[in-house]
Amino acid sequence: MKFKDRRRFISQNLKKNKSRVFMTILATAIGCAFLIVLASVGFGAQKFITNEITQDRVITEINVHGKSEVDEGESPRITNEDIAAFEDIPNVKAVSRKQRVMNDPMVQLDGYIANTGAVVVDYPSEIKAGFKLFEGRMPEKENEVIVGYHLIEQLYSESADAEDGLYNSEGKVKDAYGYDEADSLIGKEINLVVSQFEDGEKVDESFPLTVVGVTEAPSRDWMRDTEVLISSKVLSQIEAFTGTRYGQMITPDMPEEHVEDLKSLSGPKEYEEVNVIANSMENVKGISQQLKDQGYFIYSVTEELQQVNLVFALVKFGLIFIGTIALLIASIGIYNTMSMAVTERTQDIGIMKAIGGHPRMIRSIFLLESGYIGLIGAIVGLVAAYVISIGVNAALPIVIDMAFNETLDKEIQLSYIPPYLAVLCILLSIGVAMLSGLKPARKATKIDVLRALRRDI
Repeated sequence: MKFKDRRRFISQNLKKNKSRVFMTILATAIGCAFLIVLASVGFGAQKFITNEITQDRVITEINVHGKSEVDEGESPRITNEDIAAFEDIPNVKAVSRKQRVMNDPMVQLDGYIANTGAVVVDYPSEIKAGFKLFEGRMPEKENEVIVGYHLIEQLYSESADAEDGLYNSEGKVKDAYGYDEADSLIGKEINLVVSQFEDGEKVDESFPLTVVGVTEAPSRDWMRDTEVLISSKVLSQIEAFTGTRYGQMITPDMPEEHVEDLKSLSGPKEYEEVNVIANSMENVKGISQQLKDQGYFIYSVTEELQQVNLVFALVKFGLIFIGTIALLIASIGIYNTMSMAVTERTQDIGIMKAIGGHPRMIRSIFLLESGYIGLIGAIVGLVAAYVISIGVNAALPIVIDMAFNETLDKEIQLSYIPPYLAVLCILLSIGVAMLSGLKPARKATKIDVLRALRRDI
């Protein structure tokens, strides 16, 4: 018997008992839908948390925080010597580093001021690492700077009445005191004001700078970037004014020995923030291990992702296991349906055997029929699961608003069905269905021809 003849035979037999077959397919579909929807919650939660972790961080970035072991009197911070060693590591794309001005500088612009931070960056390495601008260009002169995306929001009038309150309920400067945010800072001349105590008196010094670029907005709404990115030449000017390394302020109550340490401008440059960028995600693990072996404290997002993926692998396994139980319960109905099919088609089986039908061919017919039921049930369950998943994701903001009176500021995908989960469920459903039909199929091959033709069974 050809395959198309077997398929026609199966189709005809399924149509004879539509109600029983329908209920069996329905049970299988419910089991598949339950399995997929249950597992999709685990996949959705993993996807959401993974996106939260990687949203504001480069997946190939390794943060180096310092050295774990140093000689007596040596600083554990990263120096140019360490930077050079990092750049020589195979598969390292760039080494981003920053030096922070250890002061509380202030920006002045056309009668407006804002508290900010000043950072020295190495632009060639930043460009290699993927540094991007919202507008403007990269600095070409020593007095040209790039400012943070939110600095313009923090500018307020010098004549503002602090007692009246500078900020509104959203934490932004009130419109009456704020700078016109529609105006661009590109091309503006700003003064970076740095303070220092001399003979117990606070003295300010202004450093004129030209804004040529604005950084790209942070990936998260709650993050604020108000820093001014300056050149190493400007840092040297600040150090010359303050008389301390990195422009650190000396307060009148500081111990004398501490003051002397701060005034020491000699020694290697030290960096507050150093990031090693790998040329691909696959090389992050190897570079991280090499840095650890060399005695550096490091952190990379891939390490956190490995822990997250391990936890969710266990969660997803548990959810799929529970869902599979529902599918196994549905297999009882398939077993019952196939057992009844064998009983009802005893004479047909006897005729096939009488004309030379091989037991293997008879067994394949019933296995195909049970697999066909599993396939239809899986497809129906898959469609139902997608409908439920879309409905759950659409209803989630409404439920949160009604239950907690809160509005989500971003889309949360509670249920996510990856393609391979759908394929896995279909294969699992077909496999379980064929296993359920295996015993009835074997029973069909053992039916005696004469008894079958007499319907004596």
